[in-house]
Amino acid sequence: MTAPYEPDWAAVRRRIADAPWAAGVLAALEADFGHWSGLPLPGPERPSAWIHHYFCDADGAPLRHDPATPDRHACTGCGKVYSGEPWDGAWRAVTHNAAAAQAQRAALLLRLTGSRPARDELERVVGGYARRYPDYEPHGEAAGTGRVQPQALDEAVWAVGLLRAVRWAGDALTPATSTALDAMARAVAGLLRPQAGAVHNIPCWLLAALAECAVRLGDTGLLAWCRDSEFGAEAQVMRGFHDEGLWYEVNPHYHYYALAALLSYREAAGPAGLSARAVRRLSRAVTAPPMLAYADGRLPAYGDGWAECFTADFAPHAEAAWGLLPEHRPSPAPYYAHPRPAPVRLWYGAQLPEGPAPPLTARSSVAALVFGPGALPREPPDHPGPAGSFVWPGAGIGLLRSAGVRAALRYGPDAGWHDHRDKLGVDLATASGWSSLDLGTSGYGSDFTAWLRSPVAHNVVTVGGRPQPAHTGRLVASSPGHLTAESAFGGHTLRRTLTVTGDGWTDAFTVTLAAPDTIEWTFHGDGPFTGEGEPATLTGDLGHEWLRDVRRLRTIGGLVRGTWDARGAPYLELSVPEGFEAYGALAGGNPNGRPLGVLLLRGHAAGARIHARFALPEVGSSAAPRTRGPDEPPPAGRCA
Repeated sequence: MTAPYEPDWAAVRRRIADAPWAAGVLAALEADFGHWSGLPLPGPERPSAWIHHYFCDADGAPLRHDPATPDRHACTGCGKVYSGEPWDGAWRAVTHNAAAAQAQRAALLLRLTGSRPARDELERVVGGYARRYPDYEPHGEAAGTGRVQPQALDEAVWAVGLLRAVRWAGDALTPATSTALDAMARAVAGLLRPQAGAVHNIPCWLLAALAECAVRLGDTGLLAWCRDSEFGAEAQVMRGFHDEGLWYEVNPHYHYYALAALLSYREAAGPAGLSARAVRRLSRAVTAPPMLAYADGRLPAYGDGWAECFTADFAPHAEAAWGLLPEHRPSPAPYYAHPRPAPVRLWYGAQLPEGPAPPLTARSSVAALVFGPGALPREPPDHPGPAGSFVWPGAGIGLLRSAGVRAALRYGPDAGWHDHRDKLGVDLATASGWSSLDLGTSGYGSDFTAWLRSPVAHNVVTVGGRPQPAHTGRLVASSPGHLTAESAFGGHTLRRTLTVTGDGWTDAFTVTLAAPDTIEWTFHGDGPFTGEGEPATLTGDLGHEWLRDVRRLRTIGGLVRGTWDARGAPYLELSVPEGFEAYGALAGGNPNGRPLGVLLLRGHAAGARIHARFALPEVGSSAAPRTRGPDEPPPAGRCA
């Protein structure tokens, strides 16, 4: 049994003395510690509830957590107030996580400043849970069974935070609390071990918690099981991440969620916790996602990814990996290419309510403080940076980059429960500032998530008025400026080709059906579409009910021409197959906060070919192209 990776506390104290950013992290920790001191610990009298209920039905925004109002929860977006269950239960779940976070602040301040209030707070929080843990009734919602928390996943994340704090604090606890904590660790292990039965982000967290329990109890058998069982950490890394380094659930949020869990496992299990090949794969998991980023550092929110998702948000993972993967250290530097002010993040993986400390720019995490390099290293010349086109065969993602556009086409294997069934979906952003983003998702208990997951919210084709089934597409051809992929199901074949050009890009979709049926093509972008049309009604069960201001667009010579009313928008010339109708509408959920203009083509046929050509504004122009009249020809050389 190897020792866990422990921070070098003397070196951390020297870093705080020498580096202003590190001193800023400590100051923020002290401010937040004071704010959360005395936080009530929800007792076993009432169960916690799924944290995904803590989102607004109307707009999908999270609710505001206030420790003083356990029965009143306001939307951070529209202000709508919720009370009763399940929101009160979700408040208790968030509060449990906040308490584990406070234990970590206490452990850090105890180690770094010798604070007596920090020692007392650690004793209060850890002792409060350790003594009452058997009294929390097992209950479950969505992802297994927890006691303190509403499911195995949240129980594991909470336990990792609490047990890491205790491990970092050394022998700070009283003997009575230490004994009670041992009993709690045995109970946590007994609860979670039978539930770790798949390659998935949830068992990754269970394994991290079980490793912390094993280290606490000196249980070498449990630690070996965590590594080598059928769904142990070794299997999670080697079977869960594609060769390119992307987690099989594809979206960045769950990629980093699984990565955070496995880094937490590695911290507790120590050097023997993973094989050399697994360490290499885990290192690639740090370097891969920035290659998908847009020019401003935003990451695409594929599937159930969170809409607000930037590389800088995941800098703590790269900082932690520097210290926890010493055999193949990935540099954190790419994660600071587009710095974003952020509160101090305590442990990578948990989503926590914020304290009063102001956001910090650049290095602002505990992971940077205790595991990251003293100074950010420069990238080696052969580092796989974001520039250029590439294809990831394992993940099934092709990405094209030109001077004017970054465009991605996804065709790979089904990603499981978090997949939005949007095979051959595309997302893109332009150098002129206009984008067509994947909308991601919101809290799973929110009504608004039904829109975000719907086919109409994606740039795809559907057949027969039904969502796509789970299936795998294939790459047909690729080059630095061209991608063609194919998707087949139910006797139908769909083929999409993206090509970047000198002034924009083209997007061609060919649909061949087993028998005539309804074909629907959708595409959205920033701003309302300006093509001429008249008010219309558009019915369907694929998310159509979330559309507003629907118009039937005017078609001239089999084409719809127009642009989006947004800065930097491209001019579009879209072919409309014979017998098809074209519609424009507005919808919500655009990750960048802009209005979302939706285009939709619908018809009944045995096949169709839909060709779209997008021409970007002239170089140096920041305004959206003006809208031409329906009979006005396009300018020479642009969408002709």
